[in-house]
Amino acid sequence: MNDTIFDFLRSYVPSSGRDPKEDYLTQLFAWLLIKVKGLDLKYCEYLLNKTANSTFTVTDSDTITVETQRTLDNGKRIDLLITVNDTYGFICEHKIYSMLSPNQIINYSSMAPGIGKGQFHTVLITLGTHQWTQPADVRILWSSIYQDFLQKELENYADDSVHYFMLNQTISYMQNNSLGTYGEITSGAIAGYWETFGLKNVVNNLVENLRIREWDGDCKKLQDCNTQGFTEPIYRKEKWGRVGLEMYNNWKPGIFVGILWDHSNHGIKPLNEKNGGPDVVILVDMLESDYSKITKSQACADYLEKLNLSQNHGDFDLIEYSKIPGYWRLVVLRKSLSDVLQGKQNRGEQEDALYETFCKGIDILTKDGDLGRLNW
Repeated sequence: MNDTIFDFLRSYVPSSGRDPKEDYLTQLFAWLLIKVKGLDLKYCEYLLNKTANSTFTVTDSDTITVETQRTLDNGKRIDLLITVNDTYGFICEHKIYSMLSPNQIINYSSMAPGIGKGQFHTVLITLGTHQWTQPADVRILWSSIYQDFLQKELENYADDSVHYFMLNQTISYMQNNSLGTYGEITSGAIAGYWETFGLKNVVNNLVENLRIREWDGDCKKLQDCNTQGFTEPIYRKEKWGRVGLEMYNNWKPGIFVGILWDHSNHGIKPLNEKNGGPDVVILVDMLESDYSKITKSQACADYLEKLNLSQNHGDFDLIEYSKIPGYWRLVVLRKSLSDVLQGKQNRGEQEDALYETFCKGIDILTKDGDLGRLNW
């Protein structure tokens, strides 16, 4: 086993086109279990407390082995494998922004006899409960690992010890990568946004978590609007004053859903600057080179005329290209964040409210397939 965290992380080679965050987190977490004295035992106890009908226990006299990326005889690879006395243990699957493959957890269960003679529990750790699409013996969120395990274990180590340092650094990494815990959004924080920017991290985290939702199932016209079709949303950190998800990897057209933090980049004023906070937006973007061709077409005029009917854009505020500076925006649908989250008290309700607003806006823009027929 490589001794330093740098060697241990370097031992994982990311696959081309795959976001390596899941695997790097697994490497980091495994290294922590190996290097922080007693943490492997505590983690086994933590998992066993969440497991029903376990046939084994773990004590400090047992030999615990932690491995990552374990490849079995059938070619399947396990994210994190914990074995106790080479006999029983835990098969762990870690997910952040990806979904389980068909029968993945069942396949892991069938592998257990080839690993050890005893019982192996399946453990699924995910960013959100929407990824709990298959049964496992233990299903946990990364935010629970962060809050209920790592933060509590931190209290057991002297704050000047190397073990405290390693735990604290891992906790900071998780928080900085949207894997920790955030409070709910309050109406007071929204109304006071223009005086304080403390709201940003919470809202941005909520939006990023929406990557794992079933966009293609809930917004069925997404596949038909872009020249390359739809695969999955791409999270964009703050740029041009906005944070959110791109539905496509090109702007023929682009559809962006997210939060508009800095309106000065877009030449429009906040919908409700005094009490509404930032705007929740659904944008249709286009290349500057396509601007004249698209906006001067009769199909575009017909599309916008239909959108401008109040019954067609509902309770969204609508702004079309002629009222927006620049040459890359066809249309904007928006609501103030305070309106979207009104009455939504807990994190789950707030995340659902944002998702439902984005989906409703996308449906309005893609209805009847007119957007996809604008000669992109």
